Amino acid sequence: MVTTLLVTFALTVGLALVVLLSVAAPTLRRRGSRTMARIDAAAERALPVLRHHRDRAAAQLADRLEAQRRAARSPRDDHGAARAR
Repeated sequence: MVTTLLVTFALTVGLALVVLLSVAAPTLRRRGSRTMARIDAAAERALPVLRHHRDRAAAQLADRLEAQRRAARSPRDDHGAARAR
């Protein structure tokens, strides 16, 4: 129960920050806010890492799906070939 409450709180606060920053970011950038500059710098450092992990996960998923497709296809193909003989 406490874990659910903490997760809900964290998600709510995180969503509020995202909304707040998405609204306030253009104004903060125009004014030359140091906080916005730090957030932008952190995002520039984090995005390549996140993209790398996303691409790696997508490649692993594609490999797993292809392996499942091959595994699901081969018994049917062998069974069908045996029936045809």
